[in-house]
Amino acid sequence: MITKTMEIEAVQAEANSWTIDVECPEIEELRRRYSQHMSVDEFNRSLWSAARLLAHCPNPRGRPIKRTGLAIGKIQSGKTLSFTILIALAAANGYNKVIVLAGTKKSLHRQTSERLDRDLTSGNYAVANRITIFRNPRGGDVNGIRGHLEMNRCAVISVMKNVTHIRNAAKILESAAIPKGPTLIIDDEGDEASLNSYFRTGEQSAVYSKIQALRQAVPCHAYLAYTATPQSNLLLETVDNLSPDFCELIEPGSGYCGGSLFFGAQSYTRFVREITDVPEDGTLSVIPESLQQALAIFFVGAAIRHSRLPRRKHSMLIHTTHIRAGHEQMWTAVENLLDNWKTRLASRRNDPNRQQLMTQFKQGYDDLIRTVSNPPPWDEIQEALPSEVTACQPHMVNSLPEGTQIAEQNFTLENNIVIGGNILGRGVTIQDLTTSYMVRRARNTNVDTVEQRARWFGYKAEYIDICRIFLPTRAIEDYRGILEHEDDFWDSLRRNIRQGIQIRGWPRFFQLDSNLRMNPTRRSVARYKEFRPGGWDTQRTPIEDIGSVSSNKIIIQRFFSRHRGADENVGTTHTFVRECPVTEVISELLGPLSFTGTGWEKEYYIEYLTRLSEAGRLGSVDVVLMSRGNERHRQLDGSNINNLMEGRRANYRGDREVHNNKVQLQIHYVTITDASRNDLFQTTAVAIYVPNNPQLDMSFIVRGETE
Repeated sequence: MITKTMEIEAVQAEANSWTIDVECPEIEELRRRYSQHMSVDEFNRSLWSAARLLAHCPNPRGRPIKRTGLAIGKIQSGKTLSFTILIALAAANGYNKVIVLAGTKKSLHRQTSERLDRDLTSGNYAVANRITIFRNPRGGDVNGIRGHLEMNRCAVISVMKNVTHIRNAAKILESAAIPKGPTLIIDDEGDEASLNSYFRTGEQSAVYSKIQALRQAVPCHAYLAYTATPQSNLLLETVDNLSPDFCELIEPGSGYCGGSLFFGAQSYTRFVREITDVPEDGTLSVIPESLQQALAIFFVGAAIRHSRLPRRKHSMLIHTTHIRAGHEQMWTAVENLLDNWKTRLASRRNDPNRQQLMTQFKQGYDDLIRTVSNPPPWDEIQEALPSEVTACQPHMVNSLPEGTQIAEQNFTLENNIVIGGNILGRGVTIQDLTTSYMVRRARNTNVDTVEQRARWFGYKAEYIDICRIFLPTRAIEDYRGILEHEDDFWDSLRRNIRQGIQIRGWPRFFQLDSNLRMNPTRRSVARYKEFRPGGWDTQRTPIEDIGSVSSNKIIIQRFFSRHRGADENVGTTHTFVRECPVTEVISELLGPLSFTGTGWEKEYYIEYLTRLSEAGRLGSVDVVLMSRGNERHRQLDGSNINNLMEGRRANYRGDREVHNNKVQLQIHYVTITDASRNDLFQTTAVAIYVPNNPQLDMSFIVRGETE
């Protein structure tokens, strides 16, 4: 149990912020509501994370300021619960207005709004009177919202993320009738639609512009973007209004099943099945063998599950194309197939058609018992299959008249097959999803888009043994590659937070295998480029600040003294520290050195070397003080140092050839002269060498324009 005192002290110590009361009726009601679904420890972990987020937001009793934050979770890992707890905390601690930008589609907005209404305003009347949900309010709702605020209550305004509804919310907040006060703006799926897709032209895209107007309407507020795919948010230029000031990682609970389980090297063959009989564009004229196999596994899994928990919901996802006519075609084909299977299952046991179908189901059973412990005997499953197929309904999820916006609300039977396209690619939760069949893979696509399609991630530990995912070979490769990208990314985020580095100082490093042929995110919202060291990278622009140069020389001299640098004659004499541990090079030299005004990407190299070290790919670096620290004279070519590195001459191969094919950091002392060789100023400069070695190529993406 988290105590009030412990929580407040922890929040204050970490964020140096304001006192937050976590023992409030809103939180106790949520605790009671979720007591049957999660342990006390897991709820407390979510509460602790939400309290840390709120601690970074403006003090409602302090001066009016604006802050921008980022909450990063994993796909279907509990982000909605996190911001539900955050809303409850904000309402109990002085925030009188909360705006929730909840989805770009009606289905997502309805799903989120209904959950907030259920969790925050139902049950305990003391809680119900404290918070009210207003869905997509208009001007006529001003008086109702005002009355609520005048009663010292919290108005939660849930709006669909489009121009009209955000504009309506901004007008309400601007109204003189609405009491001012601290406001929390929560942007669910904050990497979608919210970002400025016109930033390269200097203009503002429509939704981005309305979010800025919404923020202008409330002088004291925090804007907090929630996302599981933050690549675009973190690659934003720091001057962008949505570039975050603070960040919190929402760690998944113990029952979460994500990329490492489904696509890890030791486990992906347990749960993932390869589709080889469908073209990548998902064009289907008949139901292929692989889909029949997936359906057979789905129904056998239903029989196994219902032997444990009768009448429990059991779901399957089919996504073959983004074209709505294709959804309708698939929906009809699945219905016809199920009718056929019902007829065959109702026939005599010795009927050849029934026996052939049972062979298909037996293959599904044999597949599932590879992961199911103590499965029911096959004879018992056979008896259950006719009722499992009968208790099934296909749902087409799209905007066609026959389709639905979200299928879960129509789950009246035990077994449900959801067929759809892009609407199933982000935010939608499919209740008790066990079997996924996804063919479509967009060409030249983005990592964040592909990650969001993984609707099979989530809290599935209870029934993971009957889960299966059917994907084409290339998609399997995508997800396995993205797993390495995500694991590396989360490790670096945790390290930055642990070290107390402010988010604006985080190196934006995304490991991304170039063989995937994917971009991290849309180029329309962020600039990024590849960071792939190989050969020499030299600091071009000199440091002109006298204080920085003086400080750098002290740091350099201390490093070479501490590590007992030794002079070596390699045609000319330099001072070498051979095989210095990477961690010491970073902490004692690269980290403390200043590169004021040079634009040299120190943070990227520190992060790069750290990643290599932690991956066991690089243990040490050679560090060289060129010419034993004697000044070398150089002129400027424009604003850059002309020929920083000494060239080849008699008996000397040149500065570029002393690396012995090992990672090497060179330190240069330079006196900048004018054309008449008059001394202008002294400076320090560095050059780093990385061999062209696959072991050292981690294919990083960083913030910046492609050169």
